[in-house]
Amino acid sequence: MSSKKKPPLVAICGRPNVGKSTLYNRLVGLSSAIVHDEEGITRDRHVATAQWHGRQFRVVDTGGIVEAPQDAIVRKMQEQVRLAIKEASVVVFVVDGRAPLTRVDYELRDELIKHGKPIVLAVNKLDNEQFEPLRHDFHELGMGEPIAISSTHGLGTDALVDAVLAHLPQAPLVPVSTAEAEELEVKAKAKFKLKKDEEFEFTGPHSPPVDESVIKIAVVGRPNAGKSSFINALLNEERTIVDATPGTTRDAIDIEFHWKDKDYLLIDTAGMRKKAGIKTPVEHFSVVRSLRAIRRSDVCLVLVDATQGLGEQDLKIVEYASEEGIAMALLWTKWDLVEKKEDRFAELKDQIDLKAPFLHHVPMVTISSTARTRIFKVIELVDGLAHAATKRVATGPLNNFLGRIKDEHQPPAFRGNLPKILYMTQVSVKPTVFVMFVNQTKLFHFSYMRYIENRLREEYNFEGVPIKIELREGKPDS
Repeated sequence: MSSKKKPPLVAICGRPNVGKSTLYNRLVGLSSAIVHDEEGITRDRHVATAQWHGRQFRVVDTGGIVEAPQDAIVRKMQEQVRLAIKEASVVVFVVDGRAPLTRVDYELRDELIKHGKPIVLAVNKLDNEQFEPLRHDFHELGMGEPIAISSTHGLGTDALVDAVLAHLPQAPLVPVSTAEAEELEVKAKAKFKLKKDEEFEFTGPHSPPVDESVIKIAVVGRPNAGKSSFINALLNEERTIVDATPGTTRDAIDIEFHWKDKDYLLIDTAGMRKKAGIKTPVEHFSVVRSLRAIRRSDVCLVLVDATQGLGEQDLKIVEYASEEGIAMALLWTKWDLVEKKEDRFAELKDQIDLKAPFLHHVPMVTISSTARTRIFKVIELVDGLAHAATKRVATGPLNNFLGRIKDEHQPPAFRGNLPKILYMTQVSVKPTVFVMFVNQTKLFHFSYMRYIENRLREEYNFEGVPIKIELREGKPDS
């Protein structure tokens, strides 16, 4: 657990397809949960922090409550909902204002009352004033004043948030001036894609600024590579749903994690299939979210099943992370299932040499989530990768280093022309980019550029960090 006091938790619950995820996206100001007409899209608990007039609260989106679940995954979904309700300070009970109440609605109402938590009843899908009177039909639930909302269009969400905050501590958790709060709300305006081509402009509660000290870790890989099992092993709880069925996780899920006085954000992602294997719009959304998770992470952990080895889709994942300039490590999972471990590790290294020699700078760790083998060694590795990804090399020392390289190994002549290196400077981190000024770019062979890249890694410990060296002709500002 973190030493920081977390904002209170607000749980959104209800039966499937009543608009819980759309409301979640609306409240936290991020299009972070997949929204689709198909039931059962949300499977895990999504948690994000919202800010409203200087007050912070966390919001958790849950899967829909169903009657008599038969499927093992659906049963686990229901367990996740109950955990969210148990942890929450306030529960937002969402019902469909355009449909009659069902037996599941009444059963969920009875269950929520037993928990003894404050409940705010949100009657959703009342998209205009004409439908607003329909909220009165829900007084029969006996859960206080029903609040008419349209989570898609943002109608009534201000009143909903005010009702939620009435049950939370009165003192603002984040003391900011009115002017600062208004400025934050102006900055929070954004366009969101919801269903089909529909858009809305967000002007309500929003996510507070991201704490840059928190290391964001994207956990990615093919379906059933063991991503959720790895995260659950770290947390020592079933925080995300784990099942043998590939594709159990559909959204990219943010999970707060604290270890040795440091805060991390774990991003559990959907398994990334080949394009030919994507058969539904939901799977397409899942892949898009996974790619977005890689882009916004500080470190990318690519999980590969050690019993299967490096596949074509694994290569595409690491290539994408490399192109985005994200520091990464390769985790060989399910190591407890490998019998001749030394021989297998040698085989896996040979696969890297054959299929992905550009990964030689990427550290590799064998893990077992079941036995929790080397799980926390990975986090120690993440700390080093995150530090290396933000490293800046001053121009003076960098050019002294470049002088030593030229003395040791001059670039070879090309068709009688001698390549000359004039100057080098680092221009960015995340991605880590250097610019090297030369007399003629065409004179520099890729093998010599690879030599410089490898020497940079050795000298400044850029292990696991993609490096790009751009060649430009002439001196700076010439």
